[in-house]
Amino acid sequence: MATLIQEKDGISGVKLPIDQPVYRIGRADDNELSIDDELVSKYHAVIEAVESAGDEVGFQYYLQDKRSTNHTFVNGERVSLYLLTNDDLIVIGMNNFRFVDDAHDDLEETTRIQKSWIPGVYFAKKKKKKKKTARKKKSQERARSKQQKNN
Repeated sequence: MATLIQEKDGISGVKLPIDQPVYRIGRADDNELSIDDELVSKYHAVIEAVESAGDEVGFQYYLQDKRSTNHTFVNGERVSLYLLTNDDLIVIGMNNFRFVDDAHDDLEETTRIQKSWIPGVYFAKKKKKKKKTARKKKSQERARSKQQKNN
């Protein structure tokens, strides 16, 4: 199952599971995701889950703009029909949603929250993938060359 994660200023917020084969997004109350935003059309967009063809197991998710007034954007590009992939950023009106396909998500690590110096304010930092420093690379190369000389 896939999920939309609402984001604001790069901070993750509400998780919204895409639990219907047709997941409607818009301002109207009968949408699966109803957004209270003047820039969002009543029936703005739809995400459709389509069973993968061939050897792949799972679903492919298509986002379709329903001829909305202010359009739908994925990763900064205006779209009318788009095959969503893990970690795509969907913008509808003033709202940002991160598309997460659970089949491709890395759920191994829990994010730690930290207390700020302001009372009652907490924050979370996303851990960046560690890059090997030049020093580490050189030491690894030296170790390999020593092993090759010894053999």
